[in-house]
Amino acid sequence: MLSIAYYLFKVIICSGILYGYYRLALHNKIFHRWNRFYLLAAVIMSLSFPLIKINIWHIPSDDDGQVIKLLNVVTTGDEMIMEADKNGSFHLTGEQGISILYLLVSLAFLVLLLHTLLKLSNLIRRHQVQKIEQINFVDTEARGTPFSFFRYIFWNHHIDVNSDTGKKIFLHELVHVQEKHSADRLFMNIVLIFFWCNPFFWLVRREMNMIHEFIADSKAVEDNDTSAFAAMILHAAYPQQAFGLTSNFFNSSIKRRLLMLTKMKNPRVSYISRILALPLLTVIFLAFTIKTKTLLPQDNENIKLEKVFTVVVDAGHGGEDPGAKAADGTTEKSFALAIVQKVKQLNSNANIRVMLSRETDIFQPVRDKVKWTLEQKPDAFISVHINNTEEQNTQRSGFDLYVSRKENPFDKESRLLGSLITKEIAQTYTIAPDLKQRKEQGIWVLDAPDITYPAVLIQCGYINNTKDLAFISNASNQEKIAKDILKGIERFAKEAQTVTADISPSEPSAPQADGNNKKPVESTEKIVFTAAALKDTLPVNIKSIDFTKDDNVIIIYKNDKAEKITREEAVKRGLVDPALGHTNITLRGRAVDSVLYMIDGVAMTTGNMESVDPNDIESITVLRDGTAIEKYGEKGRNGVIEIITKSNKAASTAKGGSNIVFQKVETEASFPGGEDAWVKYISSALKTNIDDLKKDGKSGTCLVQFIVNKDGSIREAEALTMKGTKLAEAVINAINKGPKWNPAMQNGIKVTSYRKQPVTFKVAG
Repeated sequence: MLSIAYYLFKVIICSGILYGYYRLALHNKIFHRWNRFYLLAAVIMSLSFPLIKINIWHIPSDDDGQVIKLLNVVTTGDEMIMEADKNGSFHLTGEQGISILYLLVSLAFLVLLLHTLLKLSNLIRRHQVQKIEQINFVDTEARGTPFSFFRYIFWNHHIDVNSDTGKKIFLHELVHVQEKHSADRLFMNIVLIFFWCNPFFWLVRREMNMIHEFIADSKAVEDNDTSAFAAMILHAAYPQQAFGLTSNFFNSSIKRRLLMLTKMKNPRVSYISRILALPLLTVIFLAFTIKTKTLLPQDNENIKLEKVFTVVVDAGHGGEDPGAKAADGTTEKSFALAIVQKVKQLNSNANIRVMLSRETDIFQPVRDKVKWTLEQKPDAFISVHINNTEEQNTQRSGFDLYVSRKENPFDKESRLLGSLITKEIAQTYTIAPDLKQRKEQGIWVLDAPDITYPAVLIQCGYINNTKDLAFISNASNQEKIAKDILKGIERFAKEAQTVTADISPSEPSAPQADGNNKKPVESTEKIVFTAAALKDTLPVNIKSIDFTKDDNVIIIYKNDKAEKITREEAVKRGLVDPALGHTNITLRGRAVDSVLYMIDGVAMTTGNMESVDPNDIESITVLRDGTAIEKYGEKGRNGVIEIITKSNKAASTAKGGSNIVFQKVETEASFPGGEDAWVKYISSALKTNIDDLKKDGKSGTCLVQFIVNKDGSIREAEALTMKGTKLAEAVINAINKGPKWNPAMQNGIKVTSYRKQPVTFKVAG
């Protein structure tokens, strides 16, 4: 709809400029045939120029200081959204309403055109038709005659065709037939059926009708007796009835016709007025059709790289996991594999090394996929998927590009890679203008804690959208997308090696400490651990470093992720001076003992925390202020450090591993059958309660938290938002009475965990 509206707007602008020139330079001039064809050409050019695109390629100079704009990142929720009308009736969007109204008006004009043609057909059937050479002469008593329509002249038998007046009128109508004026009128009426919103086309039609009369009048005055012909026009008085498509002798502007009959010719003015139209048409053509595009080096040759750049390209799903399915049975796994294979086949840059996570139809668990990718030590990772929704035939269309939901040391690099690939794909197919990240569940190949490379995921359209499916099913289109991905990789590799892209504002200086004393250093950061074991300054992505009592080292990154390593490892990395001692950790001025430690979901003391083997730590997460309080209540007021171990050793020691409820897990609990099955289930449950929900009239997102046990059973379901509403009640009942869930997984074993599930319900109207 938006593209059609934009086209209509450009048509109006173009026709307005051309009609404006006509009014200024050609209006009421005596070169009528020129004016006739100018107006016809103006309409045709107004309709066609906005559709023509001529690209002028610009080859930029090699500028290593080129600034690259990073796209914004928007979060997408995992919630199911359901909309209902208060009255249960069909609800039209504003865009749909405007479209229907426009089509109804067009339909009305079409009916009027057909009605006029039917009336003319009836006149021919009811009266005798006389053939005079190539002319069909119809003698009638119809109001509005005489007039002509193509090769038919409809005559009023009250006018003697052999009289002087009758001869002039007949000659006038004969000119309309010979000049094919009816074709002009029919063309303009058809154009106005579809472009009735353009006021300039209505003005063009009016002027065209007048020009037809001027041409016919000038030919009818054979003996140059303009005064007699003018008197005939002036004194003629017949009942009028306009047919719209016909050329009526008496149905026209008398004043302008008389003016044109008596106007003197000026050849010089005539020539200048007509010739000035040519530069105007040239300017309009260039303005509406010429587009300047930058011809990047990768469009005609490979980018020269100084060293080999390795990229792992992953085809989503595979083997027993088909991914999304189209109505015709085609699967996501086959499309994804076809695209990544073309990426590798089309790569001609000797310094780009493309590795595929799978080259055949095999199944790969995501943990194994990430593990294999880490072993390859790539410079970048790209995963290719096809999107899907719960509808059988969705209106959603276009590509999407996802980055990690968490900031990490490679956040800016991932955004840069995503921005460059998005820019390339945008020249081939529709793609979202912003990068996306999954808000709740995340994407393991992007969010795994061990990832040490920039990573993005491309959703290549919707498999249940007819347009998208047709596009990605075409082998040549798959090749175009593969080339776009390769172009993005090459540009990213070039930027990564030259390190000249201005990708974000500069980082603030890291807090520092005096190594000669053990006093913590305060910082203005919202959540900061003190730094007291630095050589000179911290690396750019590290916020602070500190020692624990057992002489291990905790590294806090600027994205609030943390890592625990031994002192020896820290020395090897060059992060600490071997001569420095250790210091205490503070969180916004508070002692470390006041911070809440959660080891595998269990609260621990500082002593127990420090007994954990650093080599056994899977991940460390720091929670700040509101986030910590929301999750842990008052216990988290001073901050929370969540530690997940590789073997759950700490949890086993504390509670025997039987009643632990995990807050964070590697693989979250999921509804059996996946997201599509969950959407169908909750939709059915809400439809069962639709009357109560509409009566309650509460729209919004209800966030429900519940515990999924190891056996998949549900307990302790409660609404965190929209408490006390019918929506909350319906969702909780549906979860409690529903099937067992697939339990969460931690370190390859089933565990009990919390699960949050948002459901959005809208009451329209």
